[in-house]
Amino acid sequence: MRQIIHSLILAGLALLAGCASKPTVLKIAVNDIYCTDTACFCVHDVAARGYIKTLDKIKTETGIELQFAYFTEPYQLEEAILSSQYDGVLSKPWTALRLQREAGASFLRIVDVLDPNNNQWLSGIVIVPADSPIQSLAELNGKHIYLGQADAYEKHQAAKRLFELKGIKPSKISTHASCSENIGVLLDEEADAAVISDYALSADCAVDFANPEDFRTLEHTEAIPLTSLMLDMNKVSKKKSARLKHALLSLSGDHADESLLSSGFIDPAPWNPPELEEQP
Repeated sequence: MRQIIHSLILAGLALLAGCASKPTVLKIAVNDIYCTDTACFCVHDVAARGYIKTLDKIKTETGIELQFAYFTEPYQLEEAILSSQYDGVLSKPWTALRLQREAGASFLRIVDVLDPNNNQWLSGIVIVPADSPIQSLAELNGKHIYLGQADAYEKHQAAKRLFELKGIKPSKISTHASCSENIGVLLDEEADAAVISDYALSADCAVDFANPEDFRTLEHTEAIPLTSLMLDMNKVSKKKSARLKHALLSLSGDHADESLLSSGFIDPAPWNPPELEEQP
């Protein structure tokens, strides 16, 4: 009997040890323009970021296992967010924030992700062809302008706000989903100006048919965070969120793995888009 009891105790301790060592799993939907698994073809030359080594370190040091699911197309990421199957999102912040009410989520940006130049920020740029007679933003009054679609804050909402602040009233505003499409309409003389993401020309979004020197930048829109890791606080506890944030920051700077292409993660920059308050 004593031997049986001793065996049961050992079995119970082994079971408890197994439970204690089992990592907490968080499913994260990812669309990062610089990641090899999610970048569009137009930025293939700079999109070499990988997260595997960093995720392994986080699992070892914190017991939190981040399971990344990669989505190349923004619409695929949006479908993932609306499915409510994920505990968080790593992407441009607006992509997730604009959908959180519809998805029944409450996203908290715990860290921003730096680009290969250790830049935290993103803006839109208002461009015209290099040989355009338009020399200033004011001259866009009464002109035809192409913006990005509403899911791309830096080249849609921010652009509209810039025009409003500057008193610019275009005669017509059209939209395209991609920067390359907006670059194309300028080359085809279908519009007077276009708004694209500030990385688009340097990332060779139009490398097959245009060069950066083919365009002039008239103005930048407001700077917003480029990429953030956001957790759904309806699913993740504050304690777990804080532990993960601490781990990500501790694996940044001089401790960042080279596969991140940068210094890694940084405290999130304050950003409260007014459009969120305007949602019904």
